[in-house]
Amino acid sequence: MAVCRTDRWLEKDGDQPIRLCQRLTRYFPDASAQDIYHYLLPYGMYRPAKTIKEIVEQMKQKDMWKRVEAVYEKRKKDWNGPDVPIFLFPADSYNRKLVREFNGKGGVAFHDKLFLFLLPHHTNKEIEALVTHEYNHVCRLNKQKKKYEKMTLLDAVILEGLAESAVERYVGKDHRASWTSYYSDELLHHFWQRYVAPHRSISTQHPLCSRILYGLGFYPDMVGYAVGYAIVCRCLERGKELAELMDMDSEQMLQIAAFEGGE
Repeated sequence: MAVCRTDRWLEKDGDQPIRLCQRLTRYFPDASAQDIYHYLLPYGMYRPAKTIKEIVEQMKQKDMWKRVEAVYEKRKKDWNGPDVPIFLFPADSYNRKLVREFNGKGGVAFHDKLFLFLLPHHTNKEIEALVTHEYNHVCRLNKQKKKYEKMTLLDAVILEGLAESAVERYVGKDHRASWTSYYSDELLHHFWQRYVAPHRSISTQHPLCSRILYGLGFYPDMVGYAVGYAIVCRCLERGKELAELMDMDSEQMLQIAAFEGGE
């Protein structure tokens, strides 16, 4: 099945996550287990803790691997998406940003694989929202034929906006991330002009990209995500369908939204 049996990995090496990540090196040919673990940490990967075996057991009792699989199969059918391996691990309950913005769940998507970070308390709808958001990334990356490291800040904000619009469409408005309602339309347009537009062409590998996306330092909280969502919402309001937008170039979407002109 697409969802790998990481529960078995966790039973054996859950208290030694770097050793556990040794199993992932085949999916990251140029990275060591330590590199992989430290890459996944900011996205929600758990840290060693005495309670990890208990958490894994609770996740197994709640069939979280099967629940993830069920949502994945639905979204793959909805979007005619690619078949990719999915790796489910416990989330880092001490990651304050993760807890505040995403209720303690997280993930990171690639064009050819997907990582999800959850905890036993997450509901079916929360699981569905996370899988929908992250698998939408996988589909978008495949349709654009562009690896994340080759993308720009504009590509990244559009990526996030599409994914959360997919959550609204397929899971429900009440299950969108909290950052979708942080700011007014007027303020989001101002944020686009002040924070995002001047740097829209920088690479996602540039340190400034993540600062703008997540609103780190002096930037408004989750500003990049929120602006991206606003751009996608404007395209949808102008009659475009989500499936159509998933295929569309970021610059073309920006033109349809008329975000720069403030129309």
